[in-house]
Formats: sequence, structure tokens, C-alpha cells
Amino acid sequence: MIVTGTGCYDGVRTRVLSVDGDGLPVLLLHGYADSADTWRTVLDHLESAGRRAIAVDLPGFGWADRRRPGPLLPQFDAFADALLAEFGSAILVGNSLGAATAIRAASRNPAAVQAVLALNDPLNARHLPARLARHRRLPPQVWHTAARLPIPAGVLRWATEKAVRHMLYGPDGRVDPAVVARWRRMVGGPEALASLGRYAFQYAHETADGHRDLQITCPAVVAHGARDRIIPVHASRTLHKQLAGSDLVVLPRSGHCPQLDDPREVVRLILGLP
Repeated sequence: MIVTGTGCYDGVRTRVLSVDGDGLPVLLLHGYADSADTWRTVLDHLESAGRRAIAVDLPGFGWADRRRPGPLLPQFDAFADALLAEFGSAILVGNSLGAATAIRAASRNPAAVQAVLALNDPLNARHLPARLARHRRLPPQVWHTAARLPIPAGVLRWATEKAVRHMLYGPDGRVDPAVVARWRRMVGGPEALASLGRYAFQYAHETADGHRDLQITCPAVVAHGARDRIIPVHASRTLHKQLAGSDLVVLPRSGHCPQLDDPREVVRLILGLP
């Protein structure tokens, strides 16, 4: 049974979803604008396998406290470091933003991170949307204007559902209505949508150098959904080349969130880690 609790890491109060088990704890980090809920099926399977696992809401997402003003990257890094300090030696698993956060944490905490699984890491993406987001700063008035667009609530709900189905899942993925409902609640209006866009661009600027010069010493698996419509597979191929000794796995049926499309395969990869 998944237990819902709370925790505080680097001063950020957050929600913690956990299952009991043996072995090194598996710490699960979600992607941008997502929440710990994205790992529920993975948590269920890990519990069945007898493994202890914990999923948290990252700063500013889900039920976590809002992020502090200023750069985003140091806040995610400090949160991950505090999480590792709480649980000690652990396996880190992340999707998208969570994957980048996990890889960065493994490089800073070689004694604590025993293995890492990075799912659809975005930092090495070099396709046109990524280049535009990283190298063209939009003036603040763009986001102020977007926040005031007269978008009817029904249209926004419809567009959010279409976007979730198209962007998070592979073409043949079985969409979970609970996932769609969570995103509809989060994107409650033009202001919330503009805020998501603004901070996504900010994160892209802060990570424009990708994982350049990054090194980790623990075992690493880099996995990517072959049907990802947001981040091309080449981003993970590049990361695999950067991480000496890492394994690369391309998941043929998965989109941007393999934990939603193919949770059993994600769990198989986790259980295969040392």
C-alpha cells in the first residue's frame, strides 16, 4: 500500500509517497510540472517486488512549497542533496527534469548515490524547439500578456487533455484518466499556463550547457522512450556517451514518460541496478 506522508528538504515542505521493502531505497523524481503521482504504478510494482521506494513532489510542483525567487537549478540541486542526506545511500530514478536532477545529484554525491536510472533526460536536446528556448529570452511582457489571454475554461480543459495524451504518452499508450484530471486541475487558467511556460524557458536557459563536463562514478542506465514527442532520443544517446560505462536502453513503446507507458519495464530496469 502506498503511504502518503510529508517531508522537508532544504526547507521545502513536500508530499512523500512511499512503499515499504528491503534493499537500498529507490528515490523517484518526476518531470517538469508533474508530481509524485506519476510514479504510483511503479511504486505498486516495486512494493510487490519487496523493494522500498519513495517518490516526492519537487519544489513548486504537486503539493510542495513554492520555489523561492531566483535561479531554479540551485533549488532543485539543493533539494536533491537534502533528500539524499535524509535517506543515505540510495538509487536515484528520474524522468525528464527529474532525470537531469538525478544525474547532477549523482555527480555531487558519489558516496550516497549507488546507481542512477535517467528516463528521457532533456538537457542534451538540440532540436529546434530546445535551441529556441535556450538561446532566445522572451521579455517579461510576453508572459504577462499570455497570463491575460481570454481563453474559455472549456477550451483550456480540452486543449490540456489533448496535450497530455499527445505529449506524455506514446501513440499506443493507455491514458490514465487520473493523470489527465491532475493536469487539468493544474492548468486552471491562462495565468497558470503562462507561469509553466515562463519557468520552463528559465530552466532551459539555466541548463543551456547540458551535462557538459559532468562525471559520475556509480552504475548508470540511460533510457529513453522511442516515441517521445518532446525530447528526441538523441539527447539520451549523447548522455550515454558522456557517462562512461553507462548502459543505453531505448524503450520502443514509450513516449516522454515511460513510467506511465511501460511501468513494468521501468521497474525491471530499476531492479537490474546494483
